[in-house]
Amino acid sequence: KSHIVSVKSHNIAGIVNDKGNCDVEIDFGSTACLVCVTGESGSGKSLLVSKALDVVTGGKATNTLVQDPNKESWIELTVRLCNPHLSTVSSRLEQFGIDPLILYQQHSEDTTHPADDDDIGHAVGYLHLQRTLVAGSSTKKVKSTCRINEKHVSLKTLREIASPLFTTVDVGVASGALARPASRLAMLDIGVEDSMKQQCIQSRNAYKEATKRRKKIKKELESRILPSSMQGNVYGSELEQEQIELLEHWVDELDMFEARVNRFQEAIYEQYSELIADGNGTEGNNIISTLQKLRDCVWGDQNDDDDSIFAHLLQFREDIKTVESQLIAANAAYEGLASLTAPDSALVSLERVRKLLYSISSDDSGPMFEKVERTHELLNVVEESLNDCARSIDGGASSIIPTLENAVCNGVSMEEVDGLVADWNALARKHGISPYALPTCHTSLRQEIDGNVEAMKLLPEAEKDERVALEDYTQACKELSSTREVVACNLSNSVTELLPSLGLECTFQVQLTQRPGGFDDPYCGPETLGVDVVDLLLFHNKVNGKANESKRGGNIEQVGSSGEKSRVLLAIETCLPGSIGATCNNYSSERAQNGNIPISIVYDEIDAHVGGRAAVTIAKLLADQSSSDASQAGNQIIAITHSA
Repeated sequence: KSHIVSVKSHNIAGIVNDKGNCDVEIDFGSTACLVCVTGESGSGKSLLVSKALDVVTGGKATNTLVQDPNKESWIELTVRLCNPHLSTVSSRLEQFGIDPLILYQQHSEDTTHPADDDDIGHAVGYLHLQRTLVAGSSTKKVKSTCRINEKHVSLKTLREIASPLFTTVDVGVASGALARPASRLAMLDIGVEDSMKQQCIQSRNAYKEATKRRKKIKKELESRILPSSMQGNVYGSELEQEQIELLEHWVDELDMFEARVNRFQEAIYEQYSELIADGNGTEGNNIISTLQKLRDCVWGDQNDDDDSIFAHLLQFREDIKTVESQLIAANAAYEGLASLTAPDSALVSLERVRKLLYSISSDDSGPMFEKVERTHELLNVVEESLNDCARSIDGGASSIIPTLENAVCNGVSMEEVDGLVADWNALARKHGISPYALPTCHTSLRQEIDGNVEAMKLLPEAEKDERVALEDYTQACKELSSTREVVACNLSNSVTELLPSLGLECTFQVQLTQRPGGFDDPYCGPETLGVDVVDLLLFHNKVNGKANESKRGGNIEQVGSSGEKSRVLLAIETCLPGSIGATCNNYSSERAQNGNIPISIVYDEIDAHVGGRAAVTIAKLLADQSSSDASQAGNQIIAITHSA
């Protein structure tokens, strides 16, 4: 049988062995059986077994485990694998690209490769898991290095391969698991035939696919934009010849308009390329950005209105108008600054000032003459500045006016843009649609006349397939629910009979109800399978030593104490082997179908607050679980206890 051989730890949480060093090894023997781990409170039993097992299989590691960040800390687990666990681990290794032969390369004196033995059931391999922990210097996070049989793997890979092989049950896990509806249902489904669960899963998937297909076809129909005169026609029937001719006319008309738009886009692209080649950026306007978007748009693409070809065409027109307004303002600025004919220009005003200064002094010398000459010199400076300003406005290829002229003088006239927009709006009004939707309408018309899309023919078929798939899934859910009722009844009776020997005078009941919608609208989500909801009820037969006629109790996660929950879980596992693995690991019904019983189940002080006859019964139940008669392949049961 598969079993844990040993757990080794080094420099973990400051725990030392009897020799005072930080190497601790726990040897669990050479066969699968009941192993009791006992010791004084605070001696580190849970830490060295259940916590170490959790960490080395990919669980959360905290910096409290690494007492000395300057020393290496690690945990190592050695597991002897027999089938079916050997086959399961081999398959998981292959899924992650790891050669399963590594399971046979150590302990050669004990390993047996399937190829070496005619009976595959006798194959034996060894799984070595190691996780090294390093505390971060500046953070509280712990860095990990993980190995499987000396091969480096990621923490996720370690977790996916190793975690499902082991189950740990303690008071906290029991309470949490019993409070999760998916866990309770997965526990019950251990008693359901795998073939029935698989059939229900397949029926559910077929129904989901049929629903997805029907919605896709319906969405396609809703996205098709046709002229208002065609909306309301029954698709799928043969079109009258007159309507076919009308469709052909509309398609031809829109084909020509599409070609016109494409030619316009090509002309726009030439302008865009020239502007980029000339090194002119957007410089105060967004025309280049708009041109790029307009060029990238494709007629018929189903874009949002704000990102459609028509929207970018309108934006381009607005950008051109903006540039034209800027050009008018630039010319007016030049005229106001440097024109020799405009009476109010700065240059004409300057010449007028010069003439007035000449009239002030007619002498060629003297104080007044010197002041006038000084003023003329200042006017010369002003004139030079005016000329510089004028040249900045219109004095070369990089000045303001040529730059703006280059943006609007591109071979595409404003009249052409206005004409294209006007014709676009006219066609949209003709077909009774938004101008933004005209390309999509064109595509829908072409598809309609070519017969490439027969969505309305496909929709009734898809709806029929969905109805049939729903009926199949509903029937599968009914059969699954019926089987669950039988399992629930048997489990209720078996656990109730067992509880008194565990010191609980209680009645246990597995209650099945249905999700909202029931069989009429069966649940298809990933959380659980079918329509059932499971509640575990616990009723106390005695209160203060007297019969409890009112049967006080309720949901076990609400009314049960920690000890009661742990003992009920143990009773359930005894009556339904494998259920604890499904419950504590929170398997979904789909995952639980694999049905592999864990290699080892660790009970962390499940006998707390129990003594006398009940403690003896718990020990017997734990021993029974480790036998092959009680649990198919047999489990290694590890009990952390004070009662050994």
